Amino acid sequence: MSIYITRQDIAPASGKHGGEEYSNPFRRLFGRAIRSLRRRKMIAMLESLDNNTLRDIGLNRRDIVRVVNEFDDRELGMAPLAQPAAPVRASLEPQQMAA
Repeated sequence: MSIYITRQDIAPASGKHGGEEYSNPFRRLFGRAIRSLRRRKMIAMLESLDNNTLRDIGLNRRDIVRVVNEFDDRELGMAPLAQPAAPVRASLEPQQMAA
């Protein structure tokens, strides 16, 4: 139990989620599909990070799915600030070795 009031606590009292926006079954289905897509993308992005980066943000590799499943729509919509790094080539090409 948290001492903080969350949107989940307020929404049932306000009647916000009982309106037209959730009565349309196609809208609900589309919303679920979008959330699922965002969830999979977030999991893939986090799994692509190395262990040191995950540790820096306070995650273990085994906790990624659990943490992402707890995200709300706003958190799932977050985009990474940096572009993925290009893969590092393990060996030098012959032209570079001669120089």
